Amino acid sequence: MSAMEETLKFMPQIQRIRLFSCLSSDELNTLLCISTLIEYNKGEKIVFQDEIGDALFAVVRGAVDVSIKDISDNDVVISSIKSGEVFGEAAIFMTARRTASITAATDTTVIRIKRKDLLSFFRSNPQAGNKILTLIILSLLKKLKNTNEDLVLEKQSDIDFDYVDNMVQEFISETGHDDCQ
Repeated sequence: MSAMEETLKFMPQIQRIRLFSCLSSDELNTLLCISTLIEYNKGEKIVFQDEIGDALFAVVRGAVDVSIKDISDNDVVISSIKSGEVFGEAAIFMTARRTASITAATDTTVIRIKRKDLLSFFRSNPQAGNKILTLIILSLLKKLKNTNEDLVLEKQSDIDFDYVDNMVQEFISETGHDDCQ
């Protein structure tokens, strides 16, 4: 099956990807011509933490896990990305190391769009480029908001444990039972 036939097979799922949903048929077809459809098996790495990123990805079908290395160099899953969502958007704006690894949680199909190709698309299709850039920025802001909320919950959790520890210490000192320490 040719690359275009493969892409057409997934067209209904591709059209539901939020990043592409605002594009006209012509704009989407032009964008798909500069994109690569890639299939990954469950457990296969798509992006490696610390590699230099040069592309963004959209999940056509399946799901991926986002993980980071802990101090023992083990991968710790911190979130999941489902069909219709994107990852790697920051690579469109800057050349930087990836902050996380992405692994196929199921058999997964993604669309990869390299920075240089996307920037060329923006120059030749400014209206479509503005739509895509707006959606990329909104996606990044949503991820930042979720990260901030997670940090607040983590901090709140730290505060709650400190509060409990203080209550236990007060109880111990009031009752005179030092042997609990």
